[in-house]
Amino acid sequence: MDSGFGLPRGRGKANRKRSVRHSGDAASIAARISGLPPGVRESVAAGCREYDARRLRSQREVIRDVMLAAANCDTWLTLSELRSLTRYGEASISAQLRHLRKLENGGYDVVKRHRDGAAPEHPGTDGRGEFLWEYRVSRVVCGAENSGSAAGQGVQ
Repeated sequence: MDSGFGLPRGRGKANRKRSVRHSGDAASIAARISGLPPGVRESVAAGCREYDARRLRSQREVIRDVMLAAANCDTWLTLSELRSLTRYGEASISAQLRHLRKLENGGYDVVKRHRDGAAPEHPGTDGRGEFLWEYRVSRVVCGAENSGSAAGQGVQ
């Protein structure tokens, strides 16, 4: 069918969605997440076509729960590992991790560090992609971050 602009109707968008959602076959995804602690894997496991509260959670809530489960297992996760667990894009995951730092979204402590002995899958040509970053999210105890700083000792 013609869309009126000389292009077939509806084919491009569906193909883009499919390629983004299924970036990697099931065997490679299973291999990547098999090394993660069971508590991390279980935090995102949902049955096929299950209709429960887990499927209705926002992207930020899912990422927060996975990251807190990983922190409980003393595990740091890369964006690629989070992508494998949640099926969200790395840019979206990165944005949600930034949002988790905001007070209105919980004010979580989001820490990142270089993963030792690991190289990124697709290093950039501009020198920015030379490290593989891993992340950890933890709850911040209220008032603990300002206890020793000058901001915490404000003028009355």
